Amino acid sequence: MATCFSDLFTARQLVTLASIVQVGDAAYRDLMETQRPMFAHPYFADTRGRIRTKLVQMQCEIESHEPNFPFEFAQRNFEYNQCIPELRTKDVILHIARSTAPDCLPYESKYKLRLSNNNFGLQRQMVIDTDFQPPYAEAPFYGLLVFGGREDTFAVVQFPEPGYENIAEIITIPQMALVGIPEETVVFERKKAALKKEFLARGLEEAK
Repeated sequence: MATCFSDLFTARQLVTLASIVQVGDAAYRDLMETQRPMFAHPYFADTRGRIRTKLVQMQCEIESHEPNFPFEFAQRNFEYNQCIPELRTKDVILHIARSTAPDCLPYESKYKLRLSNNNFGLQRQMVIDTDFQPPYAEAPFYGLLVFGGREDTFAVVQFPEPGYENIAEIITIPQMALVGIPEETVVFERKKAALKKEFLARGLEEAK
């Protein structure tokens, strides 16, 4: 894989992506424990995964309001009032999705398939010429901020190949180290508490 893709994101951007995933997923795990009587109900069995994704997406939107947020933030709207957060730089479009493993693509959808064609240059780089630097075309590369994991949470950025059948490139998102850093732990817990409060106020309705 081409190491130059590690330069697509600044250190601050990587820290922000790590925060979005870790705060969102930690809030999900807390809610599954503290709200167990509700979420353990069989009617929620096919909803818990969606709630997990929605919490990370909600955290993305919340963090976008912070000063010096290092991405352009927008919402991509679909039919039936569905929307997802979208992060942009001059080189990359990022959406958030959940998967079973860091090297497994999230489920396919029409918009993911269409945007994967932005990565034609990446495929060419791997096959034809490794000296070029991304991006090749006017359209930004399409990436997915992918997270998941049963016991430990993983987070990566995947760049799907055109056609959305394989992964052309993976960038690992380093996890934030909170042990022994009181200031960062306080900020993390504050973010998590705010997200849980926001979710319990309106998130259940959005997760349906």
